[in-house]
Amino acid sequence: MMASTWIPRTIRSHLPRSLSMFARQLGSSAARPKMAWLDLRGAGLSAVERLALEELLLRHDPLERCWAIIGVHEPTENRLLKVPLPPYDEWGAQRKRAREQLADVYGHENEGLNRSCAIIMGIGGKAERLIDVESAKNDGVLVLKRFSGGGTVVVDHSSLWTTFIGRNEVLPHVKPYPREIMEWSADTIFGPAFESWNREINAISSKGSKGRQTLVFRGKSCGLSGGDGESLILPPSEVEAQHEYNHSTLPIFQLRENDYVLGERKIGGNAQSIVSGGFLHHTSFLWDWDVSNMEYLTLPEKRPEYRGDRSHNEFLVKLKDHYGKHSAKSSLFGHVKKATGEWFELEEKTLNDVLDIANETFGGLQAWFDGKCRTKVVKL
Repeated sequence: MMASTWIPRTIRSHLPRSLSMFARQLGSSAARPKMAWLDLRGAGLSAVERLALEELLLRHDPLERCWAIIGVHEPTENRLLKVPLPPYDEWGAQRKRAREQLADVYGHENEGLNRSCAIIMGIGGKAERLIDVESAKNDGVLVLKRFSGGGTVVVDHSSLWTTFIGRNEVLPHVKPYPREIMEWSADTIFGPAFESWNREINAISSKGSKGRQTLVFRGKSCGLSGGDGESLILPPSEVEAQHEYNHSTLPIFQLRENDYVLGERKIGGNAQSIVSGGFLHHTSFLWDWDVSNMEYLTLPEKRPEYRGDRSHNEFLVKLKDHYGKHSAKSSLFGHVKKATGEWFELEEKTLNDVLDIANETFGGLQAWFDGKCRTKVVKL
């Protein structure tokens, strides 16, 4: 089967530059490139465990495969790794023991430790410049420094994690620089995924409105209908019209500077790690967040021009505000998989497949994390 039979017909003649190059590459081959698909939902992994697995696959997959990884993760509760959690001093430890039974429904401990989120800095991040260190330390918030570059993010149970690992041999048209990688991911994966999601929401909204205000007349038409048995669909009320308008004008996904945005507001943090022979691009999309957790982050010195001096709460937007009425948070993953499958032959993999690599290469995931893994806990 020639590649041209599966390049999406709706976009084949109007491809962005990065996709045009990809399409030409694929058109010269007989089959789609393969990509391993790893769904970690329900695996019970923590943020630090997810990061450790990602770097393992980037640097030590013996088959050097392309990977797509999705998941929702625990901020602090580890399943596989023994990782120290704050506080790290004796005063903090006593405080922790005294309050460990006081957790509220949001995961915060009353006047105590906050286990509802984790703060993750890029590999070059400095806590004193990026975090309200005193508040984070007093609240016992877990702080990590990941193996990739980029800025600082707060992750919680509502963060939607996506990761793509590409190999230069498979994707020679994607230059190994952050902006070029993001152009490829926006054009190939996330742009089409959000377009598909918007169409789904609009279809649901339209279906819900059809026939909602239909009157069937018997006898006299009252001047409104042609006669007996005919129907009239009344125009929607002002509230209903506004509801339908909101769905038909969902913000358009865009790549702006180095951010994924809806309109003027950012929808997630992303970062890259570039190695010999390949790259990794990961994103934590913001379905929801706790406003108080975002207050641990300070206004970064280096920020995109379009942000200006907006605070995190003014600069970011929750996906649930646009998609939550008719969609579950995991719906994004389905659309990402659909978009990825347009260009790659997906091969389903499991957590055990990845753990086998850790066992065979390092003697286990813990040995990898304690040794060469670049993701580390930051003790404030």
